[in-house]
Amino acid sequence: MTVETLGEALEAVERERKRLEVYAADDGVAADLERQFATRNVDVEYRRAAAFEEGFVVIRGPNGEFRGALGLEEFDAVLSPEIHPPWTLEADEPDARELFDFLENTLFAAYDRRQMLAAAREIEERAWRAAAGRLYAGFQREVAFDDQRAVYDRLASRGTLSVTAFVDEAWDGTKGSDGDPPLVSGSGELGRFWFVAFDGGGDVRRKCALVAEERRPDRYYGFWTYDPVLVDELFAHLETSYDVPTA
Repeated sequence: MTVETLGEALEAVERERKRLEVYAADDGVAADLERQFATRNVDVEYRRAAAFEEGFVVIRGPNGEFRGALGLEEFDAVLSPEIHPPWTLEADEPDARELFDFLENTLFAAYDRRQMLAAAREIEERAWRAAAGRLYAGFQREVAFDDQRAVYDRLASRGTLSVTAFVDEAWDGTKGSDGDPPLVSGSGELGRFWFVAFDGGGDVRRKCALVAEERRPDRYYGFWTYDPVLVDELFAHLETSYDVPTA
């Protein structure tokens, strides 16, 4: 497919309906997950499993095919994440990709800013580790970029990593220090979407992106992906639609 808008990327993911099967002693966890994934392409089903005290989740594809399983305790790390800067990840700390890969290309709903930051940090950590390539981040409002300016300044100083920030056309053109990443302004979709995309820095396995639309104040609807084709399409759309500076 060719992504011509960020909305089209959402629609493409939306077409792949998935099912979450929640195995737990009570149905309270399933109800919480149903609220989180109350979208058109995710069904949440509760299966009583009193023998499994901790509980687990199974994800299945459009045709019922098994896509993976994850313990509820690990799953909670996605829904109630710890937030930390990309450079504080210890070398021996478990890679968060297993958690995010479990729900790759599955739409989420009702994510708040904290959950969005955690998903964004997972992508930023990959860029930090690679210390190369391109990292694009879209901020709906200038104040949102200001809140993360120090993080992106430091990312931009890492190796040969190229960082570009996108803001809505309401941006007034002000900048902080000369070390700030380039700022690209635009209209329309940039005011509605929060996105972070990393081109892998030469390693196709590292390509990843997050795209989410704010449909209500502090409530986001979107997806994250490790599909290199979709990531490439997102980069192509941003670079053809906006005045992105070249290295």
